[in-house]
Amino acid sequence: MQIKIAIFFSIILFIVLVITWGKKEGEQDSSLHSPIQTDTQIEKQSSLSSVTEDPSSSLQTDHALSDTASVDLLENQAMPGHDTESSSVDKKTQVEHPQQETTSKTAENALDATSFYDDLEAKDDEVDEIKLDTLDELATFPEPARHALNDLFDVMDQAMRIKNQFSHTVVKGDTLKDVLELSGLEARVSERLIKAYPEFKNLKPGQQFYWILDNQGELEYLNWLVSEREEKIYERTAEGQYHREILKKQSVWKKEVLKGRIDGSFNTALRTLGLDIRQINQLANALQWQINLKRLKKGDKFAVLVTREYIEGKRTGQGNVSGIHIVSAGKSYYAIQASNGRYYNRQGETLGKGFARYPLQRQARVSSHFNPYRRHPVTGRIAPHKGVDFAMPIGTPVIAPADGIVEKVAYQANGAGRYIVVRHGREYQTVYMHLSRPLVRAGQNVKRGQRIALSGNTGRSTGPHLHYEFHINGRAVNPLTVKLPGTSSGMGTAERKQFLVRAKAVESQLKL
Repeated sequence: MQIKIAIFFSIILFIVLVITWGKKEGEQDSSLHSPIQTDTQIEKQSSLSSVTEDPSSSLQTDHALSDTASVDLLENQAMPGHDTESSSVDKKTQVEHPQQETTSKTAENALDATSFYDDLEAKDDEVDEIKLDTLDELATFPEPARHALNDLFDVMDQAMRIKNQFSHTVVKGDTLKDVLELSGLEARVSERLIKAYPEFKNLKPGQQFYWILDNQGELEYLNWLVSEREEKIYERTAEGQYHREILKKQSVWKKEVLKGRIDGSFNTALRTLGLDIRQINQLANALQWQINLKRLKKGDKFAVLVTREYIEGKRTGQGNVSGIHIVSAGKSYYAIQASNGRYYNRQGETLGKGFARYPLQRQARVSSHFNPYRRHPVTGRIAPHKGVDFAMPIGTPVIAPADGIVEKVAYQANGAGRYIVVRHGREYQTVYMHLSRPLVRAGQNVKRGQRIALSGNTGRSTGPHLHYEFHINGRAVNPLTVKLPGTSSGMGTAERKQFLVRAKAVESQLKL
């Protein structure tokens, strides 16, 4: 009898313990699944991450893959380019840390996975980086001249002025939104201008734009070369409106062939021939997918076909590059402008590389959209969201949307987590944050569709997701709406025939 009574009370005690444990688990789950986290909550998560992570190791115990992610990786192991050795290490990590695997599974249910700390200016705790050549106007001066300039003016202010100047030659299909987005301006800016000046609706290939942003990144000045006889200037007034000035030009445009040889930098050689920074940018963009102009060597030759504007015998700085021929290391490179405003090689093949819209193998839900005016839910301050967040299980493959070179692989415990920066040509960069594992290294060339990382929940993140940014000229734009390079760049049969005739004539003028 006493044994039966003992068994009865043991059962009662066990039931009470189970109920109590279940309540505690429910409270923990509700706190993990809360769609909005306060600053304090995010800080606690970050602190926990910094305790469990070893910044000197590429393996992080709080990034163990979920069951779903593990199956996904196993299914994809047979695909080309997959690092099977890395996958086996990941599976070993899962076995050794079952508790953290459970935590990852719970976090994967977060509906609004995002972060308010995706700032690449934050301190990197780890970094593997290569310094790629960029267009730096001051760097082309001899060292003594640079030191003299440093004494004469504030270099930072000069650098900002150079950075905030943009130019673009209109190509077929361009809208004002496409043009201004090259400097990171939102669609609202072009919409406002079109509403005030409907002529912006009718852009034509070959027209040129030059514009300046102020230190707050707002449009301050816009110059539109409508034709060789007409120029329109739009300047922002103190009231925030734009005042238009129309110039009817009595200038002379001359077509010229300029030939030179590299002695210092390519930019210096072009300036010596009288080319303006706008034409230099035009050339650099036309050739960016073929050759790095910063790596041309002494003795390399070039010829440029350019049309330039003169008033009373003096160059105005306006001009258009119709074609260029460079001979470097015994190899010829051509870029010839078609009637649609784009550049092609001698055979009419496009020089711009095509981009995929998404850096993923399959579609994922957007948990947070691009928003330069997003407010922090706790502080109320503007905390721009410079990319798009895709909610996905930890370990989802991330792929390169276009050919490029890995510029940086780094880690920020209190910011972007593990992240990668890839350079595509001269103008474009893509950025991938909160990764669980990079699959590439700095300096490595990658091809479109190649796996470069696995998604994660590292750094200051509210849940598993991929934060993806698309940069043009160093400025973040909306990856889901930006006009992608290489889009609709092909020519029809009739247009291509006309181009080949034109290309033959240009080639004969650019012989070296």
